[in-house]
Amino acid sequence: MAAITTKFGSGGANLVPGNSGGTPTLAGALRDAADDFTELRTRFIALLVKLDADIGVTDIDYAATLTPAAQLTTKA
Repeated sequence: MAAITTKFGSGGANLVPGNSGGTPTLAGALRDAADDFTELRTRFIALLVKLDADIGVTDIDYAATLTPAAQLTTKA
């Protein structure tokens, strides 16, 4: 988990690879953010599916209508 302080990036710190400019690196922080986005998206979709499966819910198309578009922020 990247702890991003208010001084992140000042004077070029954290912007170079290999931890030579401090930790976390920019790449590391972005990869952690991509993990967070993926987890939130997965849990949101699971919630929509659960709502659709609940008996007695009048609207049963949550997953079809509220599932977000494909995730753009990913790790490579």
